[in-house]
Amino acid sequence: MFERAVLDQELEVSLRARRSAFVIDPLLALSTPLGARLTGRLSAAADLWVTRTFWQVIDSSDYYRRDPPALWPEALRAGLPESIGEDLHRALSLWETTRLRTDLTHCRLHWVSDNLGESVFPDGAPPDLIERYEALHQSLTARADPGDDATGTAGFYGTIDSLALAAALGNASLLTLAPDAPTSCLGLACAQVGLGLEPAPDGEDAELGALATLERQRLREMIVAAGCTPLLWGGLRLAVVHPLLCGDPGGRLEHFDQNFIDSPLIDPVSMDSTLDEHGGAGFDFLAPCPAVLAAGDPWRSARHFWQRI
Repeated sequence: MFERAVLDQELEVSLRARRSAFVIDPLLALSTPLGARLTGRLSAAADLWVTRTFWQVIDSSDYYRRDPPALWPEALRAGLPESIGEDLHRALSLWETTRLRTDLTHCRLHWVSDNLGESVFPDGAPPDLIERYEALHQSLTARADPGDDATGTAGFYGTIDSLALAAALGNASLLTLAPDAPTSCLGLACAQVGLGLEPAPDGEDAELGALATLERQRLREMIVAAGCTPLLWGGLRLAVVHPLLCGDPGGRLEHFDQNFIDSPLIDPVSMDSTLDEHGGAGFDFLAPCPAVLAAGDPWRSARHFWQRI
């Protein structure tokens, strides 16, 4: 009995000591200064990943300061809070100040670029992460309707980018705004590309519900330990999303199509945004590359479980 108690205690210590990995939805980090501060504080307690869209929006900050609702799809703009202009301005200013004062390689954030030299990975990252991410990203964008208004916005594209990166990492979850928050694009993006978004089991199955409760408790403990409690008291509505891909998480690509990435229509791997006729960030979707179509769709039976923190 004593030995079992010791083993349970050692397991508890091991689980708590292991750093969790989260992909930060750009809308969480950029649409409010509360989200920007949360990202900065949590980076000391977990391995945080940001997407290419995150950097693209910061590079186009002047455009989004002039027209804050342009960050979101048209269908969501009417429901945005009146303070969205000020909130976005303050969040962008925080990130711009951080980038000016801190060497990006030492800001405790990680990201995937188009090659290993321009990427920032923590120790133990999968050696084929870039290829896995590109395969999943291509196959997910191939599911989007290029004629839909939403696909031309950074908010939509950033959510898609985040889901693909979380799936490529395998052990990471997406940290985002709660789907019912007015500034969240999660529900719309998942519906547009045909991804299932399900609440985590809670109540109906006692054992599965206990797992959801345990995770929620651990996440809250991490938030408290990182000094983020006041941010949630201040109105930040958080959720965590777990991707479950039943197919090959590598995308089952036999070869990587660099022409897809090099196309002049969009440069998703560059830190520099493409610009539309108004000087804003453009996110135009390409037709799916032949390799993606030939490889099948790893997202076909994907499920995404979410719960509020």
